[in-house]
Amino acid sequence: MPCLPVSQAEFTQAMSAFAPFEANATIAVALSGGIDSMALALLAHSWAQQTGGKLVALTVDHSLRPESKNEAMRVQMYCRKLGIDHHMLTWRPTAKPLSAVQASARDARYRLLAQWCKAHDTLHLLTAHHQDDQTETLFFRLGRGSGLDGLACMSRVSVTNNVRILRPLLDITKARLKTTLQAANQPWVEDPSNNKLDYTRNFLRKQLQETGHAQVINEQAANLAGRLGIIRNHMENKIASYLTQSVSLYPEGYGIIHKAALKRLPREYGLKALSAMLATVGGHEYPLRSEQTLRLYDEIIQGQITRRRTLGGLQLIWKEKSGQFYICREANAVGQAMPVSPHNPMLWDDRFTLNHTYNAPLTVQALEAGGSTMVKNLLPKGHSLPELAILRCLPAFWHLETLVSVPHIGYCHPDYRQAQCSARFHPAKALAAPAFFSMNRVA
Repeated sequence: MPCLPVSQAEFTQAMSAFAPFEANATIAVALSGGIDSMALALLAHSWAQQTGGKLVALTVDHSLRPESKNEAMRVQMYCRKLGIDHHMLTWRPTAKPLSAVQASARDARYRLLAQWCKAHDTLHLLTAHHQDDQTETLFFRLGRGSGLDGLACMSRVSVTNNVRILRPLLDITKARLKTTLQAANQPWVEDPSNNKLDYTRNFLRKQLQETGHAQVINEQAANLAGRLGIIRNHMENKIASYLTQSVSLYPEGYGIIHKAALKRLPREYGLKALSAMLATVGGHEYPLRSEQTLRLYDEIIQGQITRRRTLGGLQLIWKEKSGQFYICREANAVGQAMPVSPHNPMLWDDRFTLNHTYNAPLTVQALEAGGSTMVKNLLPKGHSLPELAILRCLPAFWHLETLVSVPHIGYCHPDYRQAQCSARFHPAKALAAPAFFSMNRVA
């Protein structure tokens, strides 16, 4: 069977799964310069031109290899020739990771990409995951004993740090992407680390190739993952429904678990609801370890928490009268103080997007005990305030020694009205997952 290049019509059809887009949309693409991402950039650039949008390429230099800078510069040159706007993002780790190098680099890459997209009001980020990646992911997760969530592999759409990650190539093989570049006489960058067999994914890739049946295995694995994705989609819709019954989430960055409602849920769904709440309130992109969540769930259901419990930088506060658990930040786990320049939105504590319009940088830090006492004295009598544990962890803007603003409780110093401080709860992981889009056409 001939290996045909990906046609523009085929790519346009793949992109239609993500519609509608806003008018004249700006779409970012994660571009390493390898075969996969270079083919994606080529196809996405033509698609953006046809639809009146704009493509922006983002290349992350991980600084883990001496040649990585030169490779990033080559990618920039390719983009310049193609007329694609290109930006280089650099990861400067304080120390080179000694283990899980690929995982550390991947996490850093997504963090930098999401930060750029949020800073430039770009909602959509294309990544070049393809059918071969799905197969490797399936076998990799089988080896790790993953459950349904893991074996469903990657969906066409996911949301990370409020950026839509779009994967339009999940039905397409790497071989076809290579043919696409060759047909367009477009060069690419070879990453030598892709040949290191001490990386599990590279080892799996080589084993699959040596079977002589990689294409058939890819198709069957993608079909299986697609079927599991349909089941996962059903489960996530169920979980979203159960979440509305058992938990509540508030813009101050805390949540409430309604114990009686949680107990009424089937155990598996109750665990999922608790895990989602912990990840969202904690600002985590990934859930806590399953054994930690399971232990906490059992303690809640069995009534073993009579006052408070801490876990993963969070604290659970039991309210006997209302039969509820408050879940909020643990004071000693709150993000450090940091400067915020005017008109320059920044993420603080992995949970709040901060901004202000004052004519000089302001410092943001947790309100803490001293500041909360000050606020109580400054606000009008009878002004409603959240629980002290929640109040202490709210983001507060300071100018030198002056408390300027605590947006969540409506406090603003009378001399700083022009500062217009804002703090929006913006966790990495939404409480309910977006609909899971199956990654292939299930046969």
